[in-house]
Amino acid sequence: MGLYNPQSAQVEIDRDMEATLAETKPLDRISARTAAVQPSATMAVEGKVKRMRAAGEAVISFGAGEPDFPTPEPIKQAAIKAIQDNFTRYTETGGMAALKEAIAARERQNTGLDYKASQVATHTGGKESLYLAFQALCEAGDEVLIPAPYWVSYVEQVRLAEATPVIVPTTADTGFKVNAALLARYTTPRTRILVLNSPSNPTGMVYSQAELEDIASWARTNQVIILSDELYDRIVFNPPYARWLRVAPDLYERTVIINGLSKAYAMTGWRLGYAVGPEWIIKAMLKIQSHSNSHPSSITQAAALAAYTLDLEAEIAKMVAAFKERRDWIVRALNEIAGVRCLMPEGAFYVFPDFSALLGKPLKYGRTCSTTEELAMYLLDTVKVGIVHGEAFGAPGCARLSYAMSLEQIKEGVARIQDALTLA
Repeated sequence: MGLYNPQSAQVEIDRDMEATLAETKPLDRISARTAAVQPSATMAVEGKVKRMRAAGEAVISFGAGEPDFPTPEPIKQAAIKAIQDNFTRYTETGGMAALKEAIAARERQNTGLDYKASQVATHTGGKESLYLAFQALCEAGDEVLIPAPYWVSYVEQVRLAEATPVIVPTTADTGFKVNAALLARYTTPRTRILVLNSPSNPTGMVYSQAELEDIASWARTNQVIILSDELYDRIVFNPPYARWLRVAPDLYERTVIINGLSKAYAMTGWRLGYAVGPEWIIKAMLKIQSHSNSHPSSITQAAALAAYTLDLEAEIAKMVAAFKERRDWIVRALNEIAGVRCLMPEGAFYVFPDFSALLGKPLKYGRTCSTTEELAMYLLDTVKVGIVHGEAFGAPGCARLSYAMSLEQIKEGVARIQDALTLA
């Protein structure tokens, strides 16, 4: 009788286990966390719009949140120079030192607080900054408070971090904003993070100083981290902009600021976002980033350095003035459509009208829509207008329209919407 060999025995056990797994788990399965994630509704709308346009259809899309202005010339020239100078190698994880210092200086100016380059990480868009923050801070059992209406990726990114998104509903009657009392109703011992987005995507609403002070009073009595998404901070129509850490500087040690180039500098395709916060959080994010994309493109970083160090205020002011003119027109026009209610947004470049009065009623082109998702498809199918349904933002009955397009296109698009929403 041979001697017992534990190593051989373990090999046999492993083979038996592999055989069992092969029988019970198909090769083409995906992870449960991935299966639970919904694709981006905004990207889905734009994908269909592009396919329709490629087929020759004259579609007007209010879907994507993308400025229609060109990237300012000095930024483009900085990128061209970087290529000519062969600045095409790897940089440090999270971005080159000069860019981190420029961003730290920007946030020192924004907040009046002391930020160092070691408290900055740059990423491939603000979306990645948020993703890495959730990955670094959350684990199973944690809860993340997300005011609704919310940007579509917050919920899915929290789920990917295996935490639980807790939706805090708001209404048009409260300006789509939360307050301390409302947050307290949804706070539990498991609450880990509050996502605070001002100016808001999708509503365009901006929190006032008094409103932020109220939220800060709640935060001070709860051990939570504030994820302050300020990506639209330069697109505000009623300045001054109330900045979270200007209102609550005592919460500096548990605030992560998310920002980037896409909106204010018309640089969506360049993909540069950043996170600024306590070093322990930034280091954790960099650890994950070192095993994913490492850093944004070196060329984009060179362009970002120009954006954050050159005087481009006149360029930004010109874009904001155009957005304001478009906002004023589209809000007035939407409110003239029977059954539509639209608040006046204070920032970003979105309106978030309420179509609920039209749901369940027969419309001109022979369809009755029970949800704004059905309404969005009706508009795309009949009058070739793309909008993003409110269900994607946690706000059934509403929809998001981006007015980052010419006023002529806006007028034509709203005219088509008004035609399609005529009752049969």
